[in-house]
Amino acid sequence: MNNSTEILFTIGQIINSLSTLILLIAALILFIKKKTLATWLILIGNILVFITYIGSLLLTVFTGSASMDTILMAQGFSIIVQNLSYSLFAIGLIILALTEFSKPKS
Repeated sequence: MNNSTEILFTIGQIINSLSTLILLIAALILFIKKKTLATWLILIGNILVFITYIGSLLLTVFTGSASMDTILMAQGFSIIVQNLSYSLFAIGLIILALTEFSKPKS
């Protein structure tokens, strides 16, 4: 890679890291303000997303000298776990939307 592509990828990783961290903070604030099944799922899903994100970065560093098959297997596993975490977060968000914003006005 040349220098300009490395800069682009670095900027992308920084933005992704910051948005992941901001979303985790928002989920934590939401959970502190209201402890329900929905906010539990949102928080747990988001924590797992954060852990798998950091894990995938570390995995890339540690498998850098491994064979291509090992790298692809590790990345595939990481993507599956991260997407399951996003699904848990999304289910919690749907439950929150249905329970908190569907109440009839009195």
